[in-house]
Amino acid sequence: MSRLTKVIFFLLVFLLWNVSVVSAQFLEAGVKKLEKPTDAHDFTLKVLGSGEISLKELKGKVILLNFFSVACRVCQHEVPSLDKLATSIREKDLVILLVAINEKEKELIEFKDKYGITLPILIDEKGKVAKAYGVRGYHKTFFINREGKIVAYTFAEKDWASPAMRKLIDYLLGQK
Repeated sequence: MSRLTKVIFFLLVFLLWNVSVVSAQFLEAGVKKLEKPTDAHDFTLKVLGSGEISLKELKGKVILLNFFSVACRVCQHEVPSLDKLATSIREKDLVILLVAINEKEKELIEFKDKYGITLPILIDEKGKVAKAYGVRGYHKTFFINREGKIVAYTFAEKDWASPAMRKLIDYLLGQK
């Protein structure tokens, strides 16, 4: 085997191993990795209690974009778990956004108080943002990289503070 052939062989092995390790991180966390990242739809939504947030303002950060409803039983477990993740990581480059679909402020305030949520809750009053993201039902979370691309999603209830999820988020935060 020539020297060039050996170099190419080892480079291919390294690349394939690296890709499979990355895919395994998504799989281990129970998250569907997209084969080809897609642009995240920009939006500006009102934040419960004050102001607005625009997705484009957050470019350069890793974003978990979670859609939920106060009546959704899965969401009643998942949203506090996301809040626990945010509290445990405290990473300035990780932004977790909770997007309430078709909810009234009064119900959102009660939900926030009942579950002790500290994350910002965005209000998608007419469900337009949820529709743009193809959300059917109420609980779906998108993983958006620093370039503003959706790299993965999940629609199943997760333990967001689990070691597998932390490992995946650490991986995403490590991407520059």
